[in-house]
Amino acid sequence: MTNPYSMPQAELTEPVSTETYTPKFLSLSGRIGRVRYLAYVFGACLLAMPVMILLSGLGALGGLTGGSGNGAALAGAWLGYAVYMLAILSQVRRRLNDLGKTGWLGLLIIVPLVNIVFGLWLLFGPGDEGSNEYGPAPGPNTTGVIVTAWILPAIMIIGMLAAIAIPAYADYAARARAVQMGQ
Repeated sequence: MTNPYSMPQAELTEPVSTETYTPKFLSLSGRIGRVRYLAYVFGACLLAMPVMILLSGLGALGGLTGGSGNGAALAGAWLGYAVYMLAILSQVRRRLNDLGKTGWLGLLIIVPLVNIVFGLWLLFGPGDEGSNEYGPAPGPNTTGVIVTAWILPAIMIIGMLAAIAIPAYADYAARARAVQMGQ
């Protein structure tokens, strides 16, 4: 016989779900982790760049044929930039959902200076373990996602090294020519 005055034996915490899903690149909902966020933003940049170049080029081509090329090229560039920003904002929203935050915070990405700190938080902030109100946790990253995510930092490092090495080499070459002219 049970005592009606005894403490309840029910579990009072919700069990953490271990369910995961594989995010898709062009999806507008769900959650993505840090590595996938970096890879998807880089992928969106690579997809938007040809569109921006094409739209700007068509506008400039219109200027060569007698139309108002500067305005058309500028309008094409802005249209391409708007498409790029929509792609980025969709990925920012998904990353914020992984952090357990609303997607409306993604508008901070367009505020100057705030976007630097906000972007670092998106890159380095750990997502929620298990499911949250925005869905199940994203699955493990594929090899393609990891490689794509590492391309961007590699390009940045190569660019920094080139920014140091090219002027140093130009100075070296100029001094070598000066020494040869002096002999």
